[in-house]
Amino acid sequence: MSSNKKFVPKKKSTVVKTLQWLGVSAVSILLIIYFLVVDTRGSQKTPTIGSVNGKPIYYTSTSPYGKAFKQIETNYQQLGIQINNEMYDYIDNLAFRIAVSSILLNDIAKKNIDVSDNFIVEAMKSEFIDNNGVYNQMAYESFIKNSSQSEKVKIEKDLKENILAQTVSSELFASVKLNSLEVQREYKKNLTRRDIEMVYINAAEIVQSTDISDADLEKYFNDNKTNFAQADISWIILESGGVADNLHKSLKDDITLFEKSAMEKSIDTNNYKLGYITRMQMPSEDFANKIFADNKGNNLLKPIYANGYYYIVLVNDIRIPEKYTDVNKEVLKREYLNVNINTLLEAEKTKQAEVLKAAVSGINNLQTLNGNGYIKYYKPAQAFSYNQGRLNTVEGAIIPDSASEAFYMHAFSLQTNQISDVIRLDNGVAVMKLVSEEKPNMVTLASINRANINRNTVQKRINLIQNEWENQHIANARVKKHEVR
Repeated sequence: MSSNKKFVPKKKSTVVKTLQWLGVSAVSILLIIYFLVVDTRGSQKTPTIGSVNGKPIYYTSTSPYGKAFKQIETNYQQLGIQINNEMYDYIDNLAFRIAVSSILLNDIAKKNIDVSDNFIVEAMKSEFIDNNGVYNQMAYESFIKNSSQSEKVKIEKDLKENILAQTVSSELFASVKLNSLEVQREYKKNLTRRDIEMVYINAAEIVQSTDISDADLEKYFNDNKTNFAQADISWIILESGGVADNLHKSLKDDITLFEKSAMEKSIDTNNYKLGYITRMQMPSEDFANKIFADNKGNNLLKPIYANGYYYIVLVNDIRIPEKYTDVNKEVLKREYLNVNINTLLEAEKTKQAEVLKAAVSGINNLQTLNGNGYIKYYKPAQAFSYNQGRLNTVEGAIIPDSASEAFYMHAFSLQTNQISDVIRLDNGVAVMKLVSEEKPNMVTLASINRANINRNTVQKRINLIQNEWENQHIANARVKKHEVR
């Protein structure tokens, strides 16, 4: 039988319990604890949020994810936008995408670009410059003195990756030039503001929530059995690397002490016998690789560090499961969706497009369709410009797919009071109606700083090129994001 246990330590800090009592979501808890309590210049855990092509993405504030999250959060705060749980989820996903892109750019850069040690040192020192531009030498020296070598190496690695990604990004995307006519055309498009209504069916949500038949799961398992290799393991979870090393030495001398040690010293004393689990159920990809490196079983492994804890693992056996029912069903379903999501999503969009087409037929007031089956009605809080970014309703709900190029392309192709045909967006299907349009005064173009217009227009074009590059490369990469529960 496969195990259905959730393989994370159950111990919760007082901070977590207090935040949960206040009603803060799981994602918000993780982010608040990390960014308000944890400081990379002291001793801390370094949990991962996911990986790209097997490389971990960390929560640390010097990592691509941490830097992106803080920057996005700060931008919204400066705009006076309230950051609620839904917004934190959105920022989390956007920062993760930026981190994935940064790592992919870094993979390209490190093959062709060298970054000197002196440059890294200067970049590290720049972390100790305050908002007034004053460098704090004492704080830097204190950081050097009080941080462990492993912490400094990690931060140096983060900084180097960031420098490489920025360098190759400028080479790939920053060479765009526009002539005066293109600038004028872009100016007109970008300063035109539109107000729309939209009805939308979220096909991605439907796919994720739809049950997968046992027959489909069984066929997928039989075609991919080796991907679901299982290890029968027991583990002891510890917070201290030194304690883990000493306990490992004792257990090597007398393995019969394993169960007693797990009951007395492990953080999770109730769930130290995991049984047969797949690599997808393990704390990290690196953890799984070490488990399956020795496929003979009956082996006590050296302590493995993962997500801020040290695991002493006893591998009892390794096997390829015989039946699909030997694998945790949620794991099997998740892997099935990961592989087939594009096909399933496009099929569902085709199906829901017909549903939406029939619902809109003969209807002029789109709002009356709200709540009709899967249909939801959205109207932006205010008129918006081309490629403005993610839009909100007056109530604060995020309008689905409103950051995509397809959304803006269709929104800015309509005539006033025109209702569109069914539109296929990234995650669903929609019908739009143009309510109003505000065009810019082209006479004022001559009196506006053309250098600023040109710079802003070029930057928008660069952003589009970079976004397309990211879409293509992320689609071809192995990207995994941990679920926060």
